[in-house]
Amino acid sequence: MTRKKNSGDNFGFQKPKNIKGIEKPKKSFFLKTPLANSKLSELSVPDPKVLELIKQAITQKHLIEFYYQNFQRIAEPHTLGLKDEVLQVLVYQVGGQSSSGQLPDWRRINLNNMLRLQILDETFSSKPPSPFGNHSSWDEILATVS
Repeated sequence: MTRKKNSGDNFGFQKPKNIKGIEKPKKSFFLKTPLANSKLSELSVPDPKVLELIKQAITQKHLIEFYYQNFQRIAEPHTLGLKDEVLQVLVYQVGGQSSSGQLPDWRRINLNNMLRLQILDETFSSKPPSPFGNHSSWDEILATVS
């Protein structure tokens, strides 16, 4: 017994008409321009309140308290800027805890990872020792202690 070949599948179902199958999407879901040339408003920005609190603390030279990598930290915020498309603040940590245990010391903190940020009443005036190495290089500085 011979079976007549049809235009369906191996199970004998007919192929539906007017269906073209999977096609390439008409629009690309990938960015057409690299982020290196992007402005701050186009980047992944933390909560705007965090950004404003950091700027305020830098301008008024107030200590900040926050949690970062599961450690409570107290620090002097010195520079807010962009490094490799990430918003960061360079702080001189003077209290709290750190994984290295070395205090006081310079730390570069990603704003997206800061938790429970608050400005303290205590101010700072003296400039700590200058940071060195990759702590001091920035792609763009947004605020700094004057």
